[in-house]
Amino acid sequence: MTSYPGGDTLGIVTKTPTGQTDSMGENITADSVVWVYGCVFDIYSRGPIEEQSDTVTSEERAWAFLPYVPGVGIPAVDENGNQVVATINNANWIRPKRPDALAQRDYKVMGLPELEYDMDGAADHVWIVCEWRAG
Repeated sequence: MTSYPGGDTLGIVTKTPTGQTDSMGENITADSVVWVYGCVFDIYSRGPIEEQSDTVTSEERAWAFLPYVPGVGIPAVDENGNQVVATINNANWIRPKRPDALAQRDYKVMGLPELEYDMDGAADHVWIVCEWRAG
């Protein structure tokens, strides 16, 4: 039985290079988003960090729990409303759909998603650690 861990909606963002650069020489990317319903998104760490330099960076670390359908994967809906199966790796970003300012932030997926199992040994949900950094 598939259970949906929560009530949050998360976007799985893939940033694809357009082949153009901006005035600073940075690659311009286009976002492709698929939406996953029934997720949990929780920020577990926020604040300034220092990494052996004079620069202080603001960051937020979060984790996300996404539903998993055995034999199918992570159920998602694309921008046109079509059902798709989401694939996630550390090149993707997580975009929480929330009514507050956090909805404007994309969180970089850190590492690879982990498939978690229930007490009976059946695949239950996917766990992801992600991070947002200012600047």
